[in-house]
Amino acid sequence: MATPGLNVIALVSGGKDSLFSILHCIRNGHKVIALANLHPDLTNTTPENANADADEEQDIDSFMYQTIGHSVIPLYEQALGIPLYRAPITGGAVDTSRIYRHDAVRSDTDADTGADADETESLVPLLRRIMSAHPEANAVSAGAILSTYQRTRIENVAGRLGLIPLAWLWNYPTLPAPAERDADLGTVREAGLLEDMAAAGCDARIIKVASGGLDDGFLWENVSGGRAFRRRVVKAMSRFAEAGDIRGAVLGEGGEYESLAVDGPGFLWKRRIEVGSAESRGGDGGVAYTCLKGARCVSKEQGEGQREIAPSDIRRPALFDGKFAALLSELQTGSAYALADLTLTNTPSPSPSPSPSPTWKSSPTTRQTKSTWTISNLIAPEAGPSTSSQMSAIADKVQKALSNESNPPCSTSDIVFATVLLRTMDDFTPMNKIYVSLFQKPNPPARATVACGDTLPEGVNVMISFVVDRGDRIARQGLHVQSRSYWAPANIGPYSQALSVPLEPGCGGRETRVVYVAGQIPLEPASMEMATATATANESGSGATLALQHMWRIGEAMQVNWWAGAVAFLVRGNDQLQVRTQARVAWELWKNVHTEKTEDSDDDEDDEGRQFDAWDIKYGRQTEDVAAQTWNLPDFGILASGSAETSTSTSVSPFLAVEVDQLPRGSDIEWQGLGYRCGNVSIEDQVDRTASIADGRYSYTCIEMYSAESASKENLAAILEGLVLKRNLSQAVLYTTQRVPEDFWVGQVIPCRSVWGREGNPLFAGVVLQEEIEI
Repeated sequence: MATPGLNVIALVSGGKDSLFSILHCIRNGHKVIALANLHPDLTNTTPENANADADEEQDIDSFMYQTIGHSVIPLYEQALGIPLYRAPITGGAVDTSRIYRHDAVRSDTDADTGADADETESLVPLLRRIMSAHPEANAVSAGAILSTYQRTRIENVAGRLGLIPLAWLWNYPTLPAPAERDADLGTVREAGLLEDMAAAGCDARIIKVASGGLDDGFLWENVSGGRAFRRRVVKAMSRFAEAGDIRGAVLGEGGEYESLAVDGPGFLWKRRIEVGSAESRGGDGGVAYTCLKGARCVSKEQGEGQREIAPSDIRRPALFDGKFAALLSELQTGSAYALADLTLTNTPSPSPSPSPSPTWKSSPTTRQTKSTWTISNLIAPEAGPSTSSQMSAIADKVQKALSNESNPPCSTSDIVFATVLLRTMDDFTPMNKIYVSLFQKPNPPARATVACGDTLPEGVNVMISFVVDRGDRIARQGLHVQSRSYWAPANIGPYSQALSVPLEPGCGGRETRVVYVAGQIPLEPASMEMATATATANESGSGATLALQHMWRIGEAMQVNWWAGAVAFLVRGNDQLQVRTQARVAWELWKNVHTEKTEDSDDDEDDEGRQFDAWDIKYGRQTEDVAAQTWNLPDFGILASGSAETSTSTSVSPFLAVEVDQLPRGSDIEWQGLGYRCGNVSIEDQVDRTASIADGRYSYTCIEMYSAESASKENLAAILEGLVLKRNLSQAVLYTTQRVPEDFWVGQVIPCRSVWGREGNPLFAGVVLQEEIEI
């Protein structure tokens, strides 16, 4: 059953992006019920003034709002037939950080909109006024493309008001081209978004230029008009976009130009805006702008032979990147689904699933290194049978541990990753209501959540393990995209897509970072609905491929250039053949995406390069190792040659597949990965283990345990103890189908139905060890 459409308040500046975003709202089945605009606080101009004769020299310099052309905005109500609400901008750019850190995230009171307040807060009373007039409103859209600065501010306000943020154009230049554009040989590749606007019949005029590449000769040209003009823009900007991405400059994302939308497809634009005169004026520093006179709405006339554009004609990026589309095709045409290859004959079978054990892990275990502290297996059955009471007790335990057992004391703000194990996914909501209270900051920890059924200890509904970063908080980098887009699933809970933390400085001055990525399931980003809704789709491998693509895009956004390793959580199957098929599919995807292609490829669209926004350009706060680099994932250029004891898979990072009872949203797979940002990585691939080592300073080792024969409790305990002795382990995780008695394993335990290794081979246990290597 399809999810009902949203009722959207569209933030409009007059620029091409905010108006194009409205088309995507409609394309995705939503209804735009109101327009919202913030304008300069001009004493000689009232919000109701629609004569368009106000002096555009009163444009204000703001990274948050476009104000050039503000006098034309009142005409949008008549042109689009949608109610328009306006308010003046108050305050200034008080908080100039990339990520907005307003401390009233959960406040239901009006924001401070005084002269000393941040200009972002001007949105709050305006949106409240619209919500009062339109109580059905439940979403807000904006046109952010590459600007984290703008996106996080709108998300912050939306979250405080209970609105779903929509950012359809987020990372649009990096996404795979729509099929229509991909099939058009004449397309201007660097101006892909403008090509799609032109195909939708958009008319957006350049009204301000502020770049050495563009002069006043570009003013009042239709940026989404003819291809000859787009090629002219690309040529002009190519000389002045050396620090960033040419496509970002062509789109005006660095403030190179600003535009005013005056017409578009008839299903949105009921009338068009006509301007009596457009006078070019010059400013300081090469800035030029257009002073508009006599703007008015006029009737639209359908031209002879002109095609009527419908909402379904609005182009949307393809679901799969070229690389992952190829992986899926290779998977479906290869041997992964050939049942003859997947027979369990002559292969060891995993041990039977364990029955509930009342004797294991009633108290947490901890590990500490210079950089990391892990608190594992927190449970609270003593708090009572309800999930809420157990989660409340766990929250108290972790807060006390952080404040009392760490020197210096830590807080929940220092948690960078959490593994949440539930008895059933029915426990998710009561757990989450308490969990969310632990985290108040803009970037809560990344998280993986699975349900383990009766493999959890008796009486335990929830068990959580935390990874705590002991370094400086200011050195961490988070990715917390809450807006719906075509890029990757929005965060719909109290977690971040990823948290990046540096290791201790060293290694010749290069900073090695470890990136914790949240578990990813195959949600379609635009709808936030499961992509694998039918058995046929599940069996095709498309869900596993899409979820892996989400993890990849998040890794690229965090400048990961190698995966330390990954675990694929699989949902409980009807039989071992079905589960092994799922495990083999996951392995084939993981192996193939780590296989270096030797042949040249004409498709270089996945090689996107670093994106910059206006905030980057003004403040220049990019470290040397990030600026102006292309991020390849995986980057085979940093891969060292194999060791003496290697097999054939020397470029494949560690891998495990783990069968559990349930996954979020009824998914069949959840990928959870750990990333490296480093200068050198080596892979040690032996018969029973794979290790990836980054810059000689951090190691991720996956150990496969094939047989439980002669593995008595004492023997297995000795084996496991030998793995952790005399090692500076930041984390030790045991994935096991066996009962785990008290004090059996000093680390995190994930009980599961079955464990699978490389090539889809069944295991009775798997161990992941993360070690900070002393240099």
